[in-house]
Amino acid sequence: MEFTKIFKELRQVFALNRDEIAIAGTSAMFRLMPFASHSNPIPFTRTGIYNGLNGHVYAAEDIAVVENVNFSYPVYIPNSSNKYSKAIILLHGLNERSWHKYLPWAQYLGNHTQRPVILFPIAFHMNRSPESWANPREMMPLINSRKIIEGISMTTFANIALSQRLSDDPLRFFTSGKQSADDLVQLLSSIKGGELPFLHKDSQLDFFSYSIGAFLAQILFLANPNELLSSSKLFIFSGGGLFSEMRGTSRLIMDSKAYSSLRKYYLHDFPIELKVKSPFSSFVKGGALGEAFLAMISSENNQFFREHKFQRMRDRIRVLALTKDTVIPAASAKEVFACVRNQKVVTELDFPYEYTHENPFPVFDNAKRLEVDRAFETVFSQAASFLN
Repeated sequence: MEFTKIFKELRQVFALNRDEIAIAGTSAMFRLMPFASHSNPIPFTRTGIYNGLNGHVYAAEDIAVVENVNFSYPVYIPNSSNKYSKAIILLHGLNERSWHKYLPWAQYLGNHTQRPVILFPIAFHMNRSPESWANPREMMPLINSRKIIEGISMTTFANIALSQRLSDDPLRFFTSGKQSADDLVQLLSSIKGGELPFLHKDSQLDFFSYSIGAFLAQILFLANPNELLSSSKLFIFSGGGLFSEMRGTSRLIMDSKAYSSLRKYYLHDFPIELKVKSPFSSFVKGGALGEAFLAMISSENNQFFREHKFQRMRDRIRVLALTKDTVIPAASAKEVFACVRNQKVVTELDFPYEYTHENPFPVFDNAKRLEVDRAFETVFSQAASFLN
């Protein structure tokens, strides 16, 4: 596949304000599907959570962000006249607000498996966040005030909203993850119930997950809510590691203060809070999703549970890690799945061009584009073969 060419073509035609987007010269289309999140917020408050800050929208109560509750998700459908019995759910990375990067991913997977590919947005990401969070003029005062913090680095327009939100309250990483998981359970249940017009009732649902989307998918597969994922497959790209091994400071993800706050909370404060009997600790530890979340935080958390589950899922999970990935290193994914016997779950790849975790397939206008096209083909041919 000519990734670079297809990326440019799809970027030109894709829009979130159109219900259907036909792909010229094919019977394929992107279709926008409405969704209303029924996830309930945690039924209590903690000191500091949702307090707001100086009236800015990025610090408003999360429940007041209407874009996060009612939104649309795009679906790539290989043949718009068909009804399918299998589909793939694609989960994206942290702090992303555009689907453009993922359009060729969805098209390749859809065409090579002949299944619809559902591009589902994580809470407060993509089109589930206010446009103001990506508006340089509105974010400039916050950037200026944040840049004077001693020792801070990597504060940018791209990461300022997420950085401030996580610094204000690191628990948002958990609460937004909970909502994302609830929403995916809602989506899976609606598909199993035959509510999507292009899918048959009880359709087979598999996952392609990338970066933090892989972290979310691993939690879902460990928890297996309502046994919705008992037969599902999971292909992970540039992910798979535990939270403790992630390195999130990046111009495109979060600044150093947000990352430091996040690590301090989940590796030190969070475990202490859970040792005290309270509505909060009971809520986290009282369900399968909470226990699965804990299992993916650090190696010593729920180790037997995590290793036993992944060992049992060894035929249904594959991980493709990148050598130069510094955000979720290949070694961290290998460590998680070292428990798996009699099956190679993790494969490590390297590309012959400059790439990053955030941008594994850069768009070049020179001969290097051929190297990117080949790398893209290598990754997604493996994914399609496994998910087929």
